[in-house]
Amino acid sequence: MKKLLLGIISILSLTLLFSGCVDNTGAEQQEVLHAYVGAGMQMPMDEIAVEFEKKYGIKVEYDYSGSGALLSKIVASNQGDIFMPGDCSYVYQLEDKEMIKECSNVTKHIPVIAVQKGNPKNITGLSDLGQDDLELALGDSSISIGKLFTKILAKAEIKGLNITKAVDTNTVVTGATVKQVLLYVTEKNVDAAVVWKADAYENSDRVDIVPIESEYNIVKTVPISILSTTKNYENSKLFYDFVNNEGKEIFEKHGFVALE
Repeated sequence: MKKLLLGIISILSLTLLFSGCVDNTGAEQQEVLHAYVGAGMQMPMDEIAVEFEKKYGIKVEYDYSGSGALLSKIVASNQGDIFMPGDCSYVYQLEDKEMIKECSNVTKHIPVIAVQKGNPKNITGLSDLGQDDLELALGDSSISIGKLFTKILAKAEIKGLNITKAVDTNTVVTGATVKQVLLYVTEKNVDAAVVWKADAYENSDRVDIVPIESEYNIVKTVPISILSTTKNYENSKLFYDFVNNEGKEIFEKHGFVALE
């Protein structure tokens, strides 16, 4: 009887051991892609990852941050599969280092002014950002929206609207991501911020959107690229093509203007 019990225990132990090995192996076998994506695309890209995994069984892990920070991570780590920054200039820098295999343009990033709900400061356009008693939040110079707004102010100066010094005076805080910049408005820490239209659209219950006049505004193109560091080109290409096709409808749903 004692030998029988020991035999049963041994069989149960082996069964548990091998069943555990199968589970662990199964978990380890799921294919994973690593994508570096600008923080301003988080809402549509999260949804895209869910739909992509449903279709192909491949998980996508994102690193969301400002485009400059992501660029530095890619160069330092020499790892990753996909890079999707806020504008093409960051891809060009990696192309110079021969770190890009493929690149295409997906959607547009349109700068707007996000103001507190109800627009208590009565901001109607770019010129009002230089008015007295206004507190602004802007993106810092390492992120796409921060770099771009500097160019918008320079373009406005050429066209006779010189508000750069006044805007500098009114800027009380800068953010390392566009979402952080927008948070200052939603939490009513500042009166207004310059952000991407899609981010303001996602928070339209807490902010109002004021367009920047077309004569001053600069619209950026958002690219997606496959990194030369990818260890699985086939899966990276599947995701790249998915974003360029099914993904565009998802971008439109989140307030972006997808490219044809």
